[in-house]
Amino acid sequence: IPACVTHSDVNDLVYNDFYVGEGADVTIVAGCGVHSDGEEEARHNGIHRFFVEKGAHVLYQEKHVGTGTGTGSRRIDPVSDIYLAEDAVLEMDTVQIGGVDRTDRKTTAQLADRARLIIHESILTEGEQTAKSDFSVSIDGADASVDLISRSVAKGNSHQKYHSRILGNNRCTGHSECDAILVGSGKVNAAPELFAGHIDASLIHEAAIGKIAGEQIIKLRTLGLTEEEAEERIIRGFLQG
Repeated sequence: IPACVTHSDVNDLVYNDFYVGEGADVTIVAGCGVHSDGEEEARHNGIHRFFVEKGAHVLYQEKHVGTGTGTGSRRIDPVSDIYLAEDAVLEMDTVQIGGVDRTDRKTTAQLADRARLIIHESILTEGEQTAKSDFSVSIDGADASVDLISRSVAKGNSHQKYHSRILGNNRCTGHSECDAILVGSGKVNAAPELFAGHIDASLIHEAAIGKIAGEQIIKLRTLGLTEEEAEERIIRGFLQG
């Protein structure tokens, strides 16, 4: 499912509803490119709703990129609303690989009995770019689980905000992880929120934010890489991990 904004002064709004039937196994590949060579903003807003029925499995892969030499802002603001029935599984792999000046990413989910939600998010910002990710997951069913993993790199003067909210309303497991690398004057704010509303809710958050370790760069430089090449190699492996 491609979405392309090819010039500035465009505010694109797209709605995608995915209805996945009982027991189905589906792979969805989506992508958005925003290009601007002008002074006006180029913007894409993707509103996605996932209705995954009992025992179904969905793999959703999405990539975002911004291109162009214009001064107008390149913006992508995705919204995902997720509803998982009993024993349903949704795996989401989302990547923002660069060039997007502003992004505000919102994801909400409701999980029934034994449903599983796995989200891997990778974001790269540089220059004066900003990125905001907001997750809110309500685990309502017994023995349901969620795993939220965010890996990000903030370069230049860019700024990222990560907020995850997991509500354990039944016997369940929830895990949120935010790992970020800072390069230059990049800034990252990670704000987890966990709510245990049941005696058997097990919820965990992990966060690690910092610069690239000097010994990692030195090790790669002994293999013939420049400092810049070593840094890029480490960043690429981190985001893909």
